[in-house]
Amino acid sequence: MKVNKLKVEVFVPLSSCVCNFAPLMEKVGHVTSKYKDLVEVQTKSTKSSEALRYGIKDMCVVINGEIVLRSDFDEKELEDAILQNRQTS
Repeated sequence: MKVNKLKVEVFVPLSSCVCNFAPLMEKVGHVTSKYKDLVEVQTKSTKSSEALRYGIKDMCVVINGEIVLRSDFDEKELEDAILQNRQTS
């Protein structure tokens, strides 16, 4: 049975130095690694068409096209959002 994975999109300024968004990627990686069978993580530019569609101008995380966490979220917020969204899927 194939499980539909939760889509976690991480929006970062890909044109800037990686040092600007490494802490965000580290947080996302730390949390999503616990749920690697449940989530699919994609890194996207804050200047992409998807970012424009979501109205994103700064670094953030979008979960299944809905939940937006600003870059200053703590790991528990992301974990809670993943678990909450998995229950409602």
